[in-house]
Amino acid sequence: MKLKKGGWIPILIMVLCVPGAAPGQQTAPGDQQTQPVAPVTSDQSAQVAEEGQTTPLAPDPRSFSGAEEVSVQSPGTAHSYFLPSFEFSENGDSNLNFGTGPQKFETMSSIMGRLDLQRAGRFSTTTAEFIGGGSIYTHRTEFNSTSEQFGISHSYQGRRWSFLLDDRASYLPESPFGYGGLGFMGALGTSLGGANGSNLASLNPAFSADETLLTGRGSRILNTAVVQTQYKAGAHSAITMTGSFGLLHFRAPGFTDTRSGNVLFGFNHSFTARDNVGISYGYSLYRYKHLPQGFDTHLIELAYGHQISGRWALNFGAGPQITIIKNPLSGTDTSHSWTADGSLNYHYQKESVALTFIRGNNNGGGVLAGAFTDNVRGDWSTEFARHWTFSLDPGFAHNRSLPQTTAGSSEVTFNAAYVGASVSRKFGRNTSMFFTYNFQNQRSNAAPCSTGNCRSGLHRHVLGFGFDFHPRQITVD
Repeated sequence: MKLKKGGWIPILIMVLCVPGAAPGQQTAPGDQQTQPVAPVTSDQSAQVAEEGQTTPLAPDPRSFSGAEEVSVQSPGTAHSYFLPSFEFSENGDSNLNFGTGPQKFETMSSIMGRLDLQRAGRFSTTTAEFIGGGSIYTHRTEFNSTSEQFGISHSYQGRRWSFLLDDRASYLPESPFGYGGLGFMGALGTSLGGANGSNLASLNPAFSADETLLTGRGSRILNTAVVQTQYKAGAHSAITMTGSFGLLHFRAPGFTDTRSGNVLFGFNHSFTARDNVGISYGYSLYRYKHLPQGFDTHLIELAYGHQISGRWALNFGAGPQITIIKNPLSGTDTSHSWTADGSLNYHYQKESVALTFIRGNNNGGGVLAGAFTDNVRGDWSTEFARHWTFSLDPGFAHNRSLPQTTAGSSEVTFNAAYVGASVSRKFGRNTSMFFTYNFQNQRSNAAPCSTGNCRSGLHRHVLGFGFDFHPRQITVD
């Protein structure tokens, strides 16, 4: 696969050329660095669980108006490692061609590999993740496909200045909305935004080039590149400047390619060790290939965050939004609305819950020339027995077309939903068996598209069973 139009190759070169600080490097005079927290291995976690103890966790120092979502603990680690994984599964798909008529289950075999890398220095950390594999259908070989995802993040933390370079790229045979729960992808961990076991932090949904509606089959490339700078203005204040570039490119006909850019300026202040407030200004632009229209967005948001280290973190914000739609044929139209976003992360012993919500403009998913979307996603996992784990991954998105972007005066809507569930059982330290189920549904008031890309009606079930092998982390000095 060649991502000629993606943005991760220059960032990868920059990251590999930046040397990490040596373990014995001395702190510069006046610097007061916080030592990263050593990760808890699977063996240590099991021992802690057996003894009924809790592991102390450092608070997450990231700004909640930045590119990465705040978690319940510090993302830092104290060692470098790489970790390979491999998986095989058998799956049944009730609607492999995304049709609206009578369907029957088709079986497929899936093979997937994953590699996680981390290089940790005294003041910087580089994390990379690659997932790749393919699916082979038993009878419908024309639907055979491959999937690849790559993500890399490099962060530097100084006394007052901190920097972040991050890039996520995906090559998928269908929309990523709900795709993470299909077969092997749900067990090994997909969605490089951080869900389902990814070692990369979750990105702010406002910077993502992902789709929030379900489309027909067709390979596509998604790429999001982020650059962030943060300056610590005082003991309790920070200024954050973030920029991003997003790409949604379809290799199949009938879809609309999108390029987007985002700029966000934020100011955060901590009143207490647990409470934070902030104000931010954001500007976004969206442009479409082979279409004359595009739109720009300006927004101002007030935000509040509350965090209890090692237990839960809550962040939410809201503010006015101005959308300027540019169309050479009908002129310029300006609309006003409200934007909002929030996240809740909870972790206690063997149970974790993550919930995110975002309300605002997005790229339209290759079908609409811009959409105003209410998007809710969740992720819940728990260990209900010594060797058993259950996870639930639901999501819903209400997409509405922007004014002057569709034919006629009617508003086009797409309501897309998915639910993914998995149960896994460990056999020793390195092998697991899992069962997965994924449900996808979409309803729309749009007429069926002549190209078959918009999927005004969709109903799909996918069942899976398989095994994965994941050795212990290989530490690199």
